[in-house]
Amino acid sequence: MSAETLRVSLRETRLVTERIVMLLGVPKGAWAAVREAVVAAEALGLEGLAFLDGRAPGGWATPEITGEDGPRISVAARGIPAPFAVPALLDLAVATVSEHDAATVTVTDLADAELLRAAEPLGARLGARVRVSGTGGVRVLAATKATAAVPAGSRAAMAGGEHLLEAALHGLTVPAALWWRLYHRSNEALTVDTPLSRNHAGAALLTGGEGLTETDPDYVAEAAS
Repeated sequence: MSAETLRVSLRETRLVTERIVMLLGVPKGAWAAVREAVVAAEALGLEGLAFLDGRAPGGWATPEITGEDGPRISVAARGIPAPFAVPALLDLAVATVSEHDAATVTVTDLADAELLRAAEPLGARLGARVRVSGTGGVRVLAATKATAAVPAGSRAAMAGGEHLLEAALHGLTVPAALWWRLYHRSNEALTVDTPLSRNHAGAALLTGGEGLTETDPDYVAEAAS
């Protein structure tokens, strides 16, 4: 670590990433899945956090299946960034593996396609061995049943996979300027600080006719005693 870099914990990386994913217009049900795709890409050295830097809201869509022949499936990404597409593509691959014991998903028109490699360790969490190949906006995601699972209760399992073990133990080295840009932007996902928002965040005493309607009765009892 130097003046130009920071050592950031895995927890903090997930927190900031998910807040920015919220700001980008990703549906609520996909926040965690997209967050894990971005964090996996960062842990693999693919600059997942740089993907978020300066990104404007938009780009979320559903990949479209354009061809299907048993375990061989063609998908049009329609310009969707890879971290947004990873959850759907993994679900498709894993479901196909459960039916055919293997899957080959060819994806076209994928933006930020190099980040699709994040699907490899994430597939292992779902019981599939996933390998990504290809160049440009065309990538092939090949999947089979995993031969071994991460032992339950192991440090790797607690971290979220082998790919995150080092990050869980020692953190991620991130360019300082990038991190602070992301950190400050992530705060935009928080509720604006007002007397009412502070009241919902915890105990508050009704004073001064501020119009607050909720409080913590235990707090009031202590204040009155």
